[in-house]
Amino acid sequence: MSTVVTLADMPHETSFVPLAVLGYCLTRTHLLAPLWADLELPLKTVDYAPSAKMLDLLVSILAGCRAVSQANTRLRPDVALAHAWGQERFAEQSTLARTLDAFTPTSVAQLRSGSETLFRRQSQVLQHDFDRTWLWLDIDLTPLPISKHAEGSTRGKFSRKGAYGRQLARVHAPQYHETLFSRLYPGRQESSPAYIPTLTTLDGFLNLSPTQKQRTILRSDAGFGSDANVDYALAASWQVLTKNKGGRRPPAFARQVAEADWQALRSDRWVARAVAPPSYVCPMQCLVLRWLTPSEVTKYAIVLCSILTWTMAETIAYYDDRAACEIEIQGDKSGLKMEQRRKKSLAAQEALVLLTDVAHNLLAWIPRWMGLEALLASFGKTRWVEDILSLPGRLFFDQDQLSEVQLNRHHPHAEAVAVGLQRLLDYFGYP
Repeated sequence: MSTVVTLADMPHETSFVPLAVLGYCLTRTHLLAPLWADLELPLKTVDYAPSAKMLDLLVSILAGCRAVSQANTRLRPDVALAHAWGQERFAEQSTLARTLDAFTPTSVAQLRSGSETLFRRQSQVLQHDFDRTWLWLDIDLTPLPISKHAEGSTRGKFSRKGAYGRQLARVHAPQYHETLFSRLYPGRQESSPAYIPTLTTLDGFLNLSPTQKQRTILRSDAGFGSDANVDYALAASWQVLTKNKGGRRPPAFARQVAEADWQALRSDRWVARAVAPPSYVCPMQCLVLRWLTPSEVTKYAIVLCSILTWTMAETIAYYDDRAACEIEIQGDKSGLKMEQRRKKSLAAQEALVLLTDVAHNLLAWIPRWMGLEALLASFGKTRWVEDILSLPGRLFFDQDQLSEVQLNRHHPHAEAVAVGLQRLLDYFGYP
């Protein structure tokens, strides 16, 4: 007997049940409305309004599309997912690409303003209990490779020698897994000149009191740690934990330390207080760090810290926790495909970065909304996109009301996610 292959409509099946339920809650409660409230793009509305196309782009990021073109293969066939996000069908990829190409610096600023409004309404950073604990903010500059013909693309510090691309400055809150700020620079951009503009923007955005800023620690690597940058941050009432700029200073400071003054952190790493530290506008710990590389080469660095009550070992351990920032960035690059979605226009790329930040923060807020068990709540961005949001099943609607959600019972996380989705719907009041 021969096998028959046919085409059929599948209005109830979706490959993204949790993503669909999330979209149902977000669109029916208009939680994302501030994102595009003031956005103006020079586009005609034929089948899709600009806000609908921006919503489609956000869904494509959460669905793990590595390029806008994948909207045609991963999103458009999924009618149930579109219905959950308030659409009859998702827009075609060329329509989405033209929407991004219409962005200008003005419309980027409008989208940034909308994302900041959404952040202020939902952020856990802005609800931080400063009396109980420090607020940590990590500042970093990460490369985004792209063709040398793209706007703002230059040679710079990339993993591949001679590569072209742009640099992305970011501020991240590791306690809450939230991204507060992102801005694109040309590929040749160095970290140090981006520090003060980043702090200026951050200061206006968070609007913290001097007392709250004194309970907020800015943590950054040596690229940002010039003496001028440190003094600027201290004078603005922030706390600082950073490596000092490299060059000749770390080895010179290390030579001044007596051998007996080095404190072992482990068998291949030592720390000591600088004998003649530089002077800053506020008292600072100035520590010299010494370590051996796997090839037995001795390296040095200077770690600066404005918290004087920490021991040397505590200070270095807190600095080492900066690795969480690197993990978050890699999660956005691998899970949210930030590095793979590339646009020739700088404004279009910045719009994609801002949408990625929104997706990142939604993934930071969802575990709280869903009240998930510890294991699932600890998943990084890649596992959320690939293992949780993409759980298959069926959706049933009565008129425009989501009446039933069915998950594939054979999925290893189906039971835990089912409980979480019920809590998610309850959190949003069963819209």
